[in-house]
Amino acid sequence: MRVLVVGGSSSIGNTIVDAFVDGGVDVSATFNANRPAESRGAAWTRLDLSDPASIDALGASCGDVDVAVLMPSLSLGQTLAQYTDEQITAVGMVNFTGQVRLIQRIAPALNEGSQIIVMASLAGQRGSADPMYGATKGAMLALVKSLAKSMAPRTRVNAVAPGMVTETGMYHRTAESVIQGHLALNPLRSFISAADLAKVVVDLTRPHWRHLNGACIDMNGGQYVR
Repeated sequence: MRVLVVGGSSSIGNTIVDAFVDGGVDVSATFNANRPAESRGAAWTRLDLSDPASIDALGASCGDVDVAVLMPSLSLGQTLAQYTDEQITAVGMVNFTGQVRLIQRIAPALNEGSQIIVMASLAGQRGSADPMYGATKGAMLALVKSLAKSMAPRTRVNAVAPGMVTETGMYHRTAESVIQGHLALNPLRSFISAADLAKVVVDLTRPHWRHLNGACIDMNGGQYVR
């Protein structure tokens, strides 16, 4: 199996790359600013989702792909009034437009029976204090549903939407009062770890999930129930 992890240099992305590599999978991964250590066992390529030429280059060089995991995410933690035009464009590019372009470019490389797994977010379904982040994550969920119809039966498209994830930079940067607020809305009173989230993503590539298409796996402790 050949796996492409887009945005593999993030804390969650690194964990997912490691989980696939540990399973003996052939992994290619992308980074933007910071190239991870080669010891992670994946072949790394720089990708700038704001640059169509960079996206074209990855599409032309990625080779055959069985699973594409899309991890890119940008959250500025701002209100709409605080956003500049440039920031609106940047968040839209990373979280939505650039990923749409990327899927279009890599589609010819996707093998029969392949799958695209999009890393979504609780914010895409419940909204966010950062409206651009919530809106773009919601747009990706709508894209998943649309592509699940148009790309089948050759390729399935699904999403995983965690709430707060421990062992991540975002978690450690979040104020304790905000974390406690999330816990209060979570019936399990606990968050998923990056390691367990990676296990979920890897498991979704197993044959027993072959009828999952156009779905979103919510990993938020039951926040939708309340």
